[in-house]
Amino acid sequence: GVIYSLPGRVDGGTDQGAASTNTDVTLTIDPGVVVFAATGNTFLAVNRGNRINAVGTATQPIIFTSRENVLGTATDQSSGQWGGVVLLGRARITDCQAPAAAPGTTACERDTEGASNALYGGANDADNSGRMSYVQIRYSGFVLSGSSELQGLTPSGVGTGTQLDHIQVHNSSDDGIEFFGGSAHPRYLVLTGNEDDNLDTDVGYRGTVQFLLSIQ
Repeated sequence: GVIYSLPGRVDGGTDQGAASTNTDVTLTIDPGVVVFAATGNTFLAVNRGNRINAVGTATQPIIFTSRENVLGTATDQSSGQWGGVVLLGRARITDCQAPAAAPGTTACERDTEGASNALYGGANDADNSGRMSYVQIRYSGFVLSGSSELQGLTPSGVGTGTQLDHIQVHNSSDDGIEFFGGSAHPRYLVLTGNEDDNLDTDVGYRGTVQFLLSIQ
């Protein structure tokens, strides 16, 4: 019955680096919890070497949404009211930020689209950024500047140890879900009303997607 607010960028742990192997912090969110964000550049970032454990149920999903939705002022046309959820992992990516870095190595990393110092990438395709199941993400996709935008869900360099299933992203002003590299295998995705791509992949994503409902 308690709702939780994100006052700005909220970090799950600190970045442990591309070559690390530890798990520092696990953020656990219980079934039925509602997390709302202030309007603007507000998002949840689970940094490399940390995990999220957001496991709802079919009758008690975990909801990430906007302040307007909580206040009852969001409409069918609402979008772009906050920055969404960003998962940062240590799996392989391409298009390294450092020109001399070799793709798929711990020297190959990038900063998240639309973020600052939210690094992802490494050499561990089995990396585990945690689990998100029975989760809704609503009214996200905040535009920072120009073509720099945050999505609903942004798994970046996320490995096969990460479990993503039964996730709905609704009314993002950018993509519903955009994978930046990594090798996760999400299942049961429902992507509705998103204004750019419902599902987008970039910088060498090598996973599979099973059971996807996309309504543009």
